[in-house]
Amino acid sequence: MQVADVMHTDVKTADAEETFADVAKTMRTNGISSVVVLDGKKLTGIVTERDIVNLVAAGGDPHTVKVAHGMTRRDLETVGSKLDLADAAEHMVERNIRHLPVVDRGRVVGIVSIRDLTRWAAEELASGSEMPDIARSHKALRAASELQKQRRKGA
Repeated sequence: MQVADVMHTDVKTADAEETFADVAKTMRTNGISSVVVLDGKKLTGIVTERDIVNLVAAGGDPHTVKVAHGMTRRDLETVGSKLDLADAAEHMVERNIRHLPVVDRGRVVGIVSIRDLTRWAAEELASGSEMPDIARSHKALRAASELQKQRRKGA
């Protein structure tokens, strides 16, 4: 099973000049927890719920602060669509991240979250299939559990 099998291809995007309030509205409207930031078609960053919380907690005004001033861009992690799901889950744990833009040939083609991997693993194990993908399901669920522990510790 590959990242392409569970990723969302309807990626919501923003540009660096939009405000955090604009991005928050996009997240709420679409029921998502991250938006990728593009310059044309080039990935330049990602804004997550955590970025918005950090901005507000630091006293920033989400209605005036531009995404460029608070998006995650340093060491922005991405994966390819053909990466194995278990490897993607481990990648997320190693880097303590919950959202991974999926990039093929320099273009954003999707996004995968730890929630997507958890949902897939639970469905895989509960499907009643003769041969559920137990090893990958276990890795995805272990990754989600590990990320949750890291968040509780404040990592």
